[in-house]
Amino acid sequence: MVVGSNEGRARDTMAVLDGQGSFSEKWLSVGEKKNVPFTAGSRTDGSLVRRITEGCRTAGADVVLVVRPSAGTAPPADRLPPADPGLVALPPPLLLVTANLEGAVLFPEPGYALVAGTSAFLAGAAPAGVDQERALFARYARAAARKWPGLEATARSFPPRRVAWKHPEAVPTDTSTGRQLALMRDVAAGRCTGAEFAVGWLDARRRSQQQGERVRDPLETLLDRVFSLLEDYSIDPLFKEPGDLSDDELQNAVTELLLKAE
Repeated sequence: MVVGSNEGRARDTMAVLDGQGSFSEKWLSVGEKKNVPFTAGSRTDGSLVRRITEGCRTAGADVVLVVRPSAGTAPPADRLPPADPGLVALPPPLLLVTANLEGAVLFPEPGYALVAGTSAFLAGAAPAGVDQERALFARYARAAARKWPGLEATARSFPPRRVAWKHPEAVPTDTSTGRQLALMRDVAAGRCTGAEFAVGWLDARRRSQQQGERVRDPLETLLDRVFSLLEDYSIDPLFKEPGDLSDDELQNAVTELLLKAE
């Protein structure tokens, strides 16, 4: 079935893989594509298909090429819409490629799949960010070692690129996470208003996520609690509701959190 308007042919998909059945370094280098491992069962399921579906959405692709890799030949490719039910319950080996070649899902064997693509594709396919998704896979690989003994080796092949900070003092000041902490100290010391803190802190949080910065407990819990505080704070006084935090209450709450953390 031929659908959609994106160009893409079966032979184009051969450029995605190398002779060993892995993603081609040449293909990965175009658009600075990144690789992320994900858990998988014995066949494609809704979770895995959502990776390609959301990746297509954010990368502007409306066609998925479905290929069964085979050595030395250009295998036939089905052309399906990203949300087609025919993408579910397919066994490995399997390659799903966006017709614009922005991203792909390689399902080489039961237990895991590799998702690779441009930043636009991965914004949908790996929304938690490359490092966070790699860290999550590593945890799963350890937990599932008995069932899938080869997963830990796969996880080691794709380590997080950044260290996950554990304590405030470990965070470099020139990072977005460092900016979040600096703003917390500023509001605690009265150097900024509650509204200035809220706007700046939420912007720094977004930038931290976009840049793939990673934190872990107890710092992760600290930042989550500040985010929860801001959910109960109105930046615009006109929209303040009963029960929302006042500037003083926000300042006191952030100060208390900092004292416990530092």
